[in-house]
Amino acid sequence: MPARRGTGRADALDNGTAKRRRKSRPPWGNLFGGKPIERRAWYFNQTVDLGDDLVLKLQHLKMLQLKNYYGIFGGDFDYPIKGVRPSDWVPWYELALAIASELDDSLKIVDAKPRGKTAPRWRGVEGRVLLSMVKAYQDAYPSLSVRSCLVRLLKRNPALGKSLNQLVVRYYEAKKHFEPPR
Repeated sequence: MPARRGTGRADALDNGTAKRRRKSRPPWGNLFGGKPIERRAWYFNQTVDLGDDLVLKLQHLKMLQLKNYYGIFGGDFDYPIKGVRPSDWVPWYELALAIASELDDSLKIVDAKPRGKTAPRWRGVEGRVLLSMVKAYQDAYPSLSVRSCLVRLLKRNPALGKSLNQLVVRYYEAKKHFEPPR
């Protein structure tokens, strides 16, 4: 008679074959969207450092939202700048921030992820920027075609893309996404 293996959950956890447990949601729900604050942003193919001041200010604004969510009134100070204002509340704020960031990843500050697929990028802010730059060229020079506008843009800013053909494809992809068909 063959030996039976355990099929219970305890055996599955011991073997490491169990599915990953889902992370519990924070008590305030999806107030911040669930994505952490990125220290750097991508602008076309270059990273732009947002700076510690802006990132900490964004984190502080989220903490003020959390304070309003729980109905805590008073103490709406700007984020402290050392040497400018007395900041006796900073240790308590940092304690609350540490506890809240343990529960919700959207309060954490992380470095930007490497670039992913190009299609979602051109359906976002970068696609809107590209469309507006081409439109500005066409407003200034009405006789220019889209391709010649993209040639001029690529000469002025090589970070837009590797080749003209690639940029043309991305332009039409962004146009298809943002402008409804006629």
